[in-house]
Amino acid sequence: VGGPGSAESIARRLLEMLDLNIDHVCAEAASALADVLRKHPGLKTTISPPLPRTLRYATEAYGRASVIFLLGECGDIIREAPYALEKLIDTYDTLKDPHVKSTLLTSTVKLFFKRPPEVQRMLGRLLRKATEDVSSQDMHDRALFYYRLLRSDADISALEGVVLGPVTVESLFAEEEVEEAQALLMQEFNTLSIMYDKTSENFISEEYQTKFVKMPPEHPLQPGNTAPAETIPMQVHQAQPENLNGTAPAPAPPPAIVDLLGFGDSPSPAPVAAPSAPKPASLTLKATATMTGDEYQTQWGAVPDGEATVNTIGFKRIPASTTEVEAALTSMNIQTMASGELADEFKFFLYAVEEGSNAIYLLQSNISKTPSDISAILTIKTSQPGGGKSNELVEMIKSAFSAYA
Repeated sequence: VGGPGSAESIARRLLEMLDLNIDHVCAEAASALADVLRKHPGLKTTISPPLPRTLRYATEAYGRASVIFLLGECGDIIREAPYALEKLIDTYDTLKDPHVKSTLLTSTVKLFFKRPPEVQRMLGRLLRKATEDVSSQDMHDRALFYYRLLRSDADISALEGVVLGPVTVESLFAEEEVEEAQALLMQEFNTLSIMYDKTSENFISEEYQTKFVKMPPEHPLQPGNTAPAETIPMQVHQAQPENLNGTAPAPAPPPAIVDLLGFGDSPSPAPVAAPSAPKPASLTLKATATMTGDEYQTQWGAVPDGEATVNTIGFKRIPASTTEVEAALTSMNIQTMASGELADEFKFFLYAVEEGSNAIYLLQSNISKTPSDISAILTIKTSQPGGGKSNELVEMIKSAFSAYA
C-alpha cells in the first residue's frame, strides 16, 4: 500500500511521535508500530532502537503493552531488551493491567528462545509470580501452560515453532479489503462468519452447509419487499347452505315408526336408500398466478395456525434436488415462492390460486432426507371456510409426488 518505501517512511514518523511528551500520542504511536511490524517484519532494524527508552516513559497501559510486544519481537537485535523487561518483572506486583502482564509474559518467553542465558533466571521468577497471581485467571493459565511446555521433553525446534511462530496480521488495511469478499461475508451477517471473518464454507463441513437453491428477492420471510407484481386479493366467502359439490342438501328421511309396546303389529318402516357418496369437488388452479414475498407473509399471518391443514405424505426415495420437486409441482400449477436445501431436509414455500374464484392456498412443505423416515409434511393455509378445497389440493400434490411415493 502506498508504493515502495512508504511503510518505512510511516514507521519513521511514528518513531518520532514516541519521543513526544504526550502520553496518549506516544501510546497510539506504539500501538500503530506494533501493527506495522506485524505487517512488515523486515522493519525490525528501523523500529528497534528507541524501544528501551520509550518503555521507561510510557504510562498508558495499552501503549506499554505495545512497547513490550515490540521488545519481544526485536529482542534479538536490541542489546538492552532483557534488562528492560527485567525491571518490569522485578516490579510485577505493582502492575495492575492484565494486558500488560500477559504481554510481558509472552515477550519474555519469546526472548528466552532468542537469548536463553540472559533470560533464564528472570523467566523463572516471572513464571513463579504469574502462577501465583490470583487477580487474573488468564494470566495464571498462560503461565502454567508455558511452564509445562518448557518442562516437557519436546524437541526444542518444536517448542520454538509454538512460541516463535509467525505473527498473523490482525486485520487488513481498508485499502486492501476486497469488496466482493466483504459482500459475501455480509450475506452471512449475524452468524459466526462475522467473528471468524470468513464465509461459512471455510469452516463448516459440506454436509452441514445450508444450500439455498432458489431464493428470489421477494422471500416470504423478508418483509418490506416492493417488487411490482399482480395483486391477488384474499377472497373471504360467507358460508352457504350447500355441500362442497354445489348441490342442495338432501332432505332428511322420515322418522321410523317404533313399536314401543312390543306387540309386533307396527308397520315395517319403508326401506331408506343409502345416500350416495358425494362426488369430490374439482379444483382447477391458475397457471399464471403470481405473488410477492410481502403478500405471502401478510396473508400467511392472517390465517391462525389453528385453522391450518397439516398432512404427511410418505416417500420411498429422496428427491434429487429442489428443482426436481418444483418441476413436479409446477406441472400441477402449484407455484414456488422460495426453496432451500438443508443438511437433513428440503424446505419449500408454495402457493396456488383457484381458477374462477381466485381463492388462494398458501403452503409450506418440509421433505425429510432421513433415510429411515422419508416423508413430506405439508401445511396449508387458506381463508376459505372449512379449509376450502385443501383436501383436493393435497390429492393433487400426492399425484405430483407419485414418482417418490
